[in-house]
Amino acid sequence: MKAIPSILVVEDNPVALKTLSKLLSALGAKSVCEASSAEEALKFVKQQKFTFILTDYRLEGMNGVDFLERLRSEGDQTPVIVLSGSPDKMGVMRAATYNRVDFFGKPFRMEELSNAIDRLVTAG
Repeated sequence: MKAIPSILVVEDNPVALKTLSKLLSALGAKSVCEASSAEEALKFVKQQKFTFILTDYRLEGMNGVDFLERLRSEGDQTPVIVLSGSPDKMGVMRAATYNRVDFFGKPFRMEELSNAIDRLVTAG
């Protein structure tokens, strides 16, 4: 992954959140902001511009695709990858309607994730 100034990671499982943050930092993210819910992430997005967002699909409260739709409805075009351990066909279809979005199943290979982040960030 090319060096990315700032990434927002949205994950409600504390262990997974820390693991994703460490992996993204190891791949070259200069700054990783952690949110444990979509609602918290929306607050961060209003305060700071992120280069990239990585969100889990299944979150307490608003899910990852609802979060993506909310971002886009507010005019935010930050590239997003939605992660899911059990992809929901409707969620995948909803996410696919937006530009600069990818959907990854868990588990995933870090090389594939890194390549997808590079592709999405440079597509803008």
